[in-house]
Amino acid sequence: MKKEYIIGTRNSSLALKQCEILKAKLSSKFPELEFKIKEISTTGDRERDKKFSEINVEGIFIREIEYALLAEEIDLAVHSFKDLPTKLPAELEVAAVVDRANRYDVLAGAENKLAELAKGARLGTGSLRRKSQLLAYRPDLEIVPIRGNIETRLKKIKTHNLDGVILAAAGLERLGYKEQITEYLAPEICLPAARQGAVAVEIRKEDSKLKEILKTIETEKNNLEVWTEHSFLAEMEAGCHAPVAAEAIIENKTLTLTAAVGEIDGSRIIKKVAKTKKLDLDSVRSLAQKLAVKVKQAGAAEIIKNLKSN
Repeated sequence: MKKEYIIGTRNSSLALKQCEILKAKLSSKFPELEFKIKEISTTGDRERDKKFSEINVEGIFIREIEYALLAEEIDLAVHSFKDLPTKLPAELEVAAVVDRANRYDVLAGAENKLAELAKGARLGTGSLRRKSQLLAYRPDLEIVPIRGNIETRLKKIKTHNLDGVILAAAGLERLGYKEQITEYLAPEICLPAARQGAVAVEIRKEDSKLKEILKTIETEKNNLEVWTEHSFLAEMEAGCHAPVAAEAIIENKTLTLTAAVGEIDGSRIIKKVAKTKKLDLDSVRSLAQKLAVKVKQAGAAEIIKNLKSN
């Protein structure tokens, strides 16, 4: 039996923190095994000065890591699940969802809450999903496109004369920047990205032993919620950076999936909800796919088509 496994990840502080979370869980369950971390530079990390629209966005934070996985230079790849394309190389798969932190978006570094910001306030975000929903809520806002890791985005509040930035709560909380959070945004204002806050582990499909190991550190609730959101996103065929949002929550033995797609200028938000008490993977995936069809028929297909053609 193999005694040492190499975990590959981006060389950002958040990616490394997520790696440490995985490593700690695995080492606790399997003290006889050794897990080492290997840092890998990705296109998304190297081209931080460019907007997402200026580069081929699908897989910009994971492509080089997948190359290393296919070349057997690493055994596991750790990703923020929301960065993963819905279609992976045929030889690879997401074997486990090993952690999920707070899934919501936050306003950070601002002096007031979102509703109280001055008219025409400048907010930074690199997300079309966030831009769409923020402008639907407050059309007067000026949304400034920014990229970079969490520390870089927070610094841009001063360097870009911003009134605040919109970030994922998970990253700020994992890195100890909770004091920077001005307000957690309600999902009614800004529905989160599908799979936001979830940590995914990608492996080679043939590695059945590693798959067994990873399954021991999953939780059923996280697994069902995240794969529901993933299935919705996959059926939308929109890409992980499109203005598409999805949130699955299991409460009182019922899964509720809320999904939204919006025009980038906030002029139209299409939002729909579906529920099921059948809490198994096949049932929740089916629910998500059916809801995606309804959302597309309600006008989302046109929004996505126009976005891809521009």
